[in-house]
Amino acid sequence: MRKRVKSVSADNGIYILKTKDQYRVAHLRAIDNVFWSYAGDSRKRTVVSQNRLVPTRVVEMWGGCKFTRSREKALKIAYRWAGRLPVCEYGVKIVSYNKKWKDILKDAKEYARKESEFIKGHGNEK
Repeated sequence: MRKRVKSVSADNGIYILKTKDQYRVAHLRAIDNVFWSYAGDSRKRTVVSQNRLVPTRVVEMWGGCKFTRSREKALKIAYRWAGRLPVCEYGVKIVSYNKKWKDILKDAKEYARKESEFIKGHGNEK
């Protein structure tokens, strides 16, 4: 009798954030969360847009990473990292954000206030 093996998704990848002025490399899971916001639907987080990155999520995901200004160096780091993982389901991907990092930080601060106000306004809900 054959033993059934349960399929498990790693839901991970090495993602390079490409901005106007730098590259940041991170090993991330659930990359689709970069499109989610706490502001919107009071019952759950909502997708803002599949084409619009949420700046607060971008800073959460890549803010602690070192940066490089070299695409080649970012790719080298990413592929080396991916090669060392036991599973890298989505491989190496580049996520483009057409702003400078300092502008993304500024947007994230403003958007975080919006999310915080929304959460405070809906504090009685689960």
